[in-house]
Amino acid sequence: MSKQVTLSPSALSLFKNCPRCFWLEKVKNIKRPRGIFPSLPGGMDRVIKTYFDTFRIKGLLPPELRIDAFKGIRLYDDQVQLERWRAWRTGLQYQKDDEVLSGMLDDLLVKDGAYIPFDYKTKGSPTNEEDATKYYQTQLDCYALMLEGNGLKTAGYGFLLYYTPKEVGENGQVSFEIQPIKIGTDTERAKALVHQALSILTGPAPKSAHDCEYCEWLEKFRK
Repeated sequence: MSKQVTLSPSALSLFKNCPRCFWLEKVKNIKRPRGIFPSLPGGMDRVIKTYFDTFRIKGLLPPELRIDAFKGIRLYDDQVQLERWRAWRTGLQYQKDDEVLSGMLDDLLVKDGAYIPFDYKTKGSPTNEEDATKYYQTQLDCYALMLEGNGLKTAGYGFLLYYTPKEVGENGQVSFEIQPIKIGTDTERAKALVHQALSILTGPAPKSAHDCEYCEWLEKFRK
């Protein structure tokens, strides 16, 4: 490619969703229309990070993760480095020639010297492994690739931690159902996706996905 293009896990998800929308955003700077962005998920993300950081200082897992699935696992203990990886300007990055992948990490787990990407999610109703994999496989693959790009051996899987509202008690206290979901990661799959996405940017606009409602609306508008 003639110039370096930096991709993110969300950009790769867009590419998988519709190559044409991805091409329009990266080549023509035409982004999909976006409605009002809810602020609640961002607020939840902030307070969950603060909550986990209090246990990080103590060298402990929160009580809800003291289960068999997390046996032998601990929170990554370098708070300063983690804050860098959480920030937009200093986030995790993988680079090979003109291929650059960058993203912000929620959290990181460690087991037997291997690193495990760990991401918080909020959802209106309980989920399952199939649904979580469908929407976030690419994200976890990318996190694993970026970690290895920083010299950190990964464990071959990541965790998503879902928070689903269950009930509201007195004084506005909301209780949540918490679901940890383990998903296998593949760095080669992430590399192939980065290469595939970048390769279409030097050519003409690709066809849209057959089920892309944005492209479908545009085609109807043109007619």
